[in-house]
Amino acid sequence: MDLPSAPQLRWILSHVASLLELGAEPVRGLILPNGEFFPDRFDGSPGSVAALLERVQDHAGLAHLKVELAIVTPESEAQAASCSSGACGGEGKIEVKLDRVARREDGGYRVAIGAGEIRSPVALTTGMVRAAACMFMIEADAYRGTLDGDREALTDLAGVMLGFGVLLANGSYLYSKGCHGVEVRSATRMPVDELTVALGLFYRLFDVPERTAAKYLDVTPAEHFDEGYAWASSNAAVVRLLRARPDAVRAGEFSLSPARSWLSRALAPYVGRGRKAPATPEDELATLEHALLSAAPSPGKKSAPDPARARRLAELKALVDESLEE
Repeated sequence: MDLPSAPQLRWILSHVASLLELGAEPVRGLILPNGEFFPDRFDGSPGSVAALLERVQDHAGLAHLKVELAIVTPESEAQAASCSSGACGGEGKIEVKLDRVARREDGGYRVAIGAGEIRSPVALTTGMVRAAACMFMIEADAYRGTLDGDREALTDLAGVMLGFGVLLANGSYLYSKGCHGVEVRSATRMPVDELTVALGLFYRLFDVPERTAAKYLDVTPAEHFDEGYAWASSNAAVVRLLRARPDAVRAGEFSLSPARSWLSRALAPYVGRGRKAPATPEDELATLEHALLSAAPSPGKKSAPDPARARRLAELKALVDESLEE
């Protein structure tokens, strides 16, 4: 899987820095599509749709906002009537634009959900997450000074920083089969490769264990996330700068490194100065074996325990165990 271009990576980092300064941080941690975060029964009724929106608001820290929900059928939506399998028609029109959210005179909001979106849980939750992220952006005055063409993507990015990156990643790549073949659609403006890079940054910024969302990401988003997480991990210095000095990141005062495998990153302390890191998996494993042998005590030789050496040996053994699990 390819990463976004270098200019786009810098765009993401710059705007993540701005969002962090505006308070775009998770209230509930990383939100996952399971019963822990979404315990309400959903049956497609207006009441259950409203309850779902309230739940998303709460997870975003926006439960205090007054929100009116409207379920509408866009004129451009076509109803399938000739396919006996029911596979045609998909979920109807997916609305990505920010005009699904309108500010009311009383300071509250009106959120419009397409009737067709209700048939797809992923499209529906993605639309609601984007609506909540839009409300956050308006409340924080975060659209001020941004380019009109960037607003939709910034809304997605805010949703990731609020903790909804897994839901948005799945919503960015909706794969379906019907009478007319395979169709891939997106309920987000940011493509899957950019969203998963942002999700990788979220993981590193807020110390989320790497495999937390493994079983919740769909196949294509999961593959992209592996690359995005590796890139974010390979740029740990930039992540630290995001925490400590987001203004420096906004100013572009950093350099980027290419994504390296987890084993290359883990072995970095054990590779001698002036030597290049192993270039292939076989070289990496050979280096790991050498490091293990070097860290292990010599047979028949007793010496005083070395805490640093014992800790290093434990770390290397853990890396071996992890590599064997994958």
